[in-house]
Amino acid sequence: MDRAGRVAFAAGAVAAACLAGPALSAQQQRKPASAAGPALSAQQLEASSPAAASAAGRAGGPAPSAQQQQRPAPETYHWVLPADQPAVEVATLHPGDCYVVQAAEGLAYFGEPPPALRALQDRLPGPAAHRVATRADHAECALGACVRTARVAAALEREMASIDRRLLRRADHRPAPIDQWYGGAYTDVGSADRETFRRAPEQRMLFRHLSTARRGNCYAARAPRTLTIHVRDQGRRRRRTGVYHGFLYVEHHHPAIAGAAAAD
Repeated sequence: MDRAGRVAFAAGAVAAACLAGPALSAQQQRKPASAAGPALSAQQLEASSPAAASAAGRAGGPAPSAQQQQRPAPETYHWVLPADQPAVEVATLHPGDCYVVQAAEGLAYFGEPPPALRALQDRLPGPAAHRVATRADHAECALGACVRTARVAAALEREMASIDRRLLRRADHRPAPIDQWYGGAYTDVGSADRETFRRAPEQRMLFRHLSTARRGNCYAARAPRTLTIHVRDQGRRRRRTGVYHGFLYVEHHHPAIAGAAAAD
């Protein structure tokens, strides 16, 4: 090839490379478009939802409609479930809503409680849930029920230090055959029997929620439903003692609704 031909060939190669863009590494080529990436902090999860981030990342998707832009702001709920209670109602979900338990704490005793433990349990307020601005701001909650619950929960855990620890279960407990499949808590969004954990599609253990939240993801609601949280206990022991508590994050994917919405 003469000098003029080599110059023309080089110019064509450069133009083709410019049109093709930079070459992808092998790792970038294997990464799916929906990859979650690093886990979000609680503040990040509240400020920019994982579901919205995932939707925004889909190339070629339609621009948000005016109705979508008017959807309600995300909400965070603080919930409290005394271990001897059947459930706590936390929030109403609508189709497409994104929800996940971001935090779950507390200790429950599944044995026959000594008198001191029973007396403390009787001092707990009932199941409750309320909206909060952020998890950080709620750490110093001055509401009477919050203060009473925090004090009694601390006293219960001190008392539990002297009893059979084999019958203690934390809120994020992962049941196994060795502990007879009880302990911890789960959410239910409309199963046929909310008070019995049956691995139904509408039920999820809190340890799974926490793992999902750490990845910056959430679960999608499929129908209008009330989300409840329950202690997992196939024996349905009513003399359980202790209290579970935590935070539920809800990101709405529906237009603002006037009035109350019916839910099961």
